[in-house]
Amino acid sequence: MNANDPSWWRPLGRALWGAAFLLLAVSAWMILSKAPIEAQMGPVQKIVYVHVPSAIATLLAFGFTFACSIAYLTTKSWVWDAMAASACELGLVFATVVMVTGPLWARSAWNTWWTWEPRLTTFLILWILYAGYHVVRASLHSGAKRTVSSILGVVLFVNLPVVWMSIQWWRGSLHPQKVTMTGDMRATLLESMLAWIVFLAAAFVSRLRLEWAREAAMERENEMAPGLARHGRDPSGGGRVSA
Repeated sequence: MNANDPSWWRPLGRALWGAAFLLLAVSAWMILSKAPIEAQMGPVQKIVYVHVPSAIATLLAFGFTFACSIAYLTTKSWVWDAMAASACELGLVFATVVMVTGPLWARSAWNTWWTWEPRLTTFLILWILYAGYHVVRASLHSGAKRTVSSILGVVLFVNLPVVWMSIQWWRGSLHPQKVTMTGDMRATLLESMLAWIVFLAAAFVSRLRLEWAREAAMERENEMAPGLARHGRDPSGGGRVSA
């Protein structure tokens, strides 16, 4: 696939960002004005309207990393690797939001910032593993980077169902197995989920465009390299080429 910037890219990005900001504004209004205050936990319960949507966005992003990693290993097309890396980076950002908002809610609900219960522990492991994905990817050069990253993107996906099922698989979880919301609470949560998913899509398109531009720059550099070599310059940007 050619690395030239597609013509539809910018209009798509602008449309997604516009929709994301509109939905996020509606979500903020509903959280502050429409959703009722929960009787037992009080206003801090409204963290759930950020915590849960960010968790859903995390799972979607890492799931997309898994799918794109398989596609790269199958086709060896660079764009699948770029999409996997972009989704994984955004997934880690949303996972960090989950890690920050969770203790804020737990301090009020459970009277502790952190406890090693199954869902929290498995999600922390998830965060560490996907942070490791980027450390490994950054430490490798172009030859093996894409293949190793894709293998990691497939292997690490195994941890997602572990996080999802941790409440059922292990006893002692403080997370409820089922939460039922009705009325304005349910409407606010659903709207917030939609807003964060569209925000994820907008951020993904913008992040992928950086990868696209990077690939285009590499293509131009490779095309210029023979010419540079003929003029006695090192294509890597170093000193002169020895005779």
